Amino acid sequence: MKSVRSGVGYSDNTSSAAAGRQAAEKAMMYASADRSDLTMAFCGGSHDPFAFLKGVGDVVGETTLIGGMTVGVITNEKVGYGGYETGVAVVSANNVRFDAVTVGNLSDDEEAAGMQFGKLLSEKSRPDSKGTIFFYDSIKQSDPFAINLASQLIKGVESTLPSPHMPIMGGGVMKDYQWREAPVFAGDQTLSQHAAGVVISGECSVHHAISHGCEPASDYHTITSIEGPIVRELDGRPALNVIEDIIGVGAGKDWQQYSLLITLGANHGSDPYGDFNENEYVNRLIAGVNPEDGSLILFESDFGLGEEIQIMRRSNEKMLESARSISEKLLDEVKDSDPFLGIYIDCAGRTSGFCGAGGEEGALVQETVGAEMPLLGFYSGVEVAPFMGGSRALDWTGVLIVLSEDR
Repeated sequence: MKSVRSGVGYSDNTSSAAAGRQAAEKAMMYASADRSDLTMAFCGGSHDPFAFLKGVGDVVGETTLIGGMTVGVITNEKVGYGGYETGVAVVSANNVRFDAVTVGNLSDDEEAAGMQFGKLLSEKSRPDSKGTIFFYDSIKQSDPFAINLASQLIKGVESTLPSPHMPIMGGGVMKDYQWREAPVFAGDQTLSQHAAGVVISGECSVHHAISHGCEPASDYHTITSIEGPIVRELDGRPALNVIEDIIGVGAGKDWQQYSLLITLGANHGSDPYGDFNENEYVNRLIAGVNPEDGSLILFESDFGLGEEIQIMRRSNEKMLESARSISEKLLDEVKDSDPFLGIYIDCAGRTSGFCGAGGEEGALVQETVGAEMPLLGFYSGVEVAPFMGGSRALDWTGVLIVLSEDR
């Protein structure tokens, strides 16, 4: 008999408390477990998060619990983002340990919060620790719009951890496509401007892969003026003018369409003019533009003065291909162990309803990974995963994580 039991339940009941109870009851039933050592719970933005979490707690009892409010969820049963979807995963394990870590005050100073988070991770880590999964509030404030910079949060975390260290993976929650703040869940609490995570240790492995989906639409351009996440100039010209020259849109267009069309990409490969490899790129979504001065507002602040970037075209075809490819890759990677939970952190911009793809790429993960193990995913604001030598904040990606029990 396996020493790890797990299950994932789904509900779209419009009553928040009932949805929490129903999803948790299904998860416990599918796991054939009488307790949950780890619970992950997500609810859509139309729910009351307090009532939802109370409903989950009524079923799972006292447990290590993380999660949050989100645009939508992905489970074995459903892929949806209508606002009322809920998903709950439970894991009951004798040989795997889950230690909770929580830190607040993200909106005050992301790097300082990250440093505190890293110190707590160090305290919880053991020689057999295999990885950390965490979730945080993506949105600092809705009006005026500002985000919590995951790149600064991760910078703080990694500055306080030894090198090398266990992989750190996660994502930012947000309530809906209006980019409104969303709480994270930690135990029986709903917390704003917090990060909540879990250190995974024991006789297990933590596997991950990243799904991309952009391709170059330009040669290289140099950032000649930048302030935090605001790119003011490329090649000594207003950044917006350079982009207009390349993609052929201009005044009178809906500026919000930029987030649907393009990203800025930095190639971290050894040969900038070698064969294109999407796995060597970090892409940054354009959160907004300022037509008055021609500046771009990115979702992160890790690009710097003098950095060479390319204008990247978002490709729905490559996105779908990549989602299937990483699913098959991880299934092959875990075939000699006993996988017990798949976790998919998927950029909210990759839903068919937002980007216009011919199908839901989350459904490809559902059809492949979800056919082999319990699966819980959510639509995120930003994704975080190990990339090119360190954990990085990522945009317009899907981060697939598989937890497996060692044989």
